[in-house]
Amino acid sequence: MDFQPWHYIVLIGAFVLVWSNLLSRKRKAGEQAEGKAPEAGLQGMELALEQFMENMEESQRSLADIVVASKEQEREEAERREARIAELEKQCRLLQQELEGQAALIASASTTVVTEEPASGVPVEGKNTMAEPATVAEADVEAPPVLKPGIRERFELLFELHEQGRSVEQIAKKLGMNKGEVMLIQQLARQEENGHEAS
Repeated sequence: MDFQPWHYIVLIGAFVLVWSNLLSRKRKAGEQAEGKAPEAGLQGMELALEQFMENMEESQRSLADIVVASKEQEREEAERREARIAELEKQCRLLQQELEGQAALIASASTTVVTEEPASGVPVEGKNTMAEPATVAEADVEAPPVLKPGIRERFELLFELHEQGRSVEQIAKKLGMNKGEVMLIQQLARQEENGHEAS
């Protein structure tokens, strides 16, 4: 078959037409893909943002629970500390009352012994024999009771640490006490010593 020149022209035109159709289809497919890509990226960002917000809310709830539990623990600790301080103050008041009562008994016994001694210091015959048993009996009756240990004796370790130069905070930590309790015990001990010096 012999090809005429116009046959070549027709073939070339058909080839150009087919090639142009293929290019147009590829262009449309690319545009559609480009249009879908931003949508997919936007959806991914939305999902990531939602996940981030959920994580933040969960973290806030956990933090709120921790804060509430911490406040409750601090409140209970404060109540226990106040109750312990109140009990310690009560014990110190009772101890101070006992010390005052013992000091009064000692003063009364001393006054009685001084009053019953003869003014001249010379024993009287006939009277001394009768007075001696009475004096002994009275001394037995009015003998002062054995003194109970003071604050320093009750908290001996606390004052040993204080004499070693330990701070209030170190003493409280060593004995498992509060700083307020340690300071209160030291103050009451000073008051007790001042009371003994005054008497």
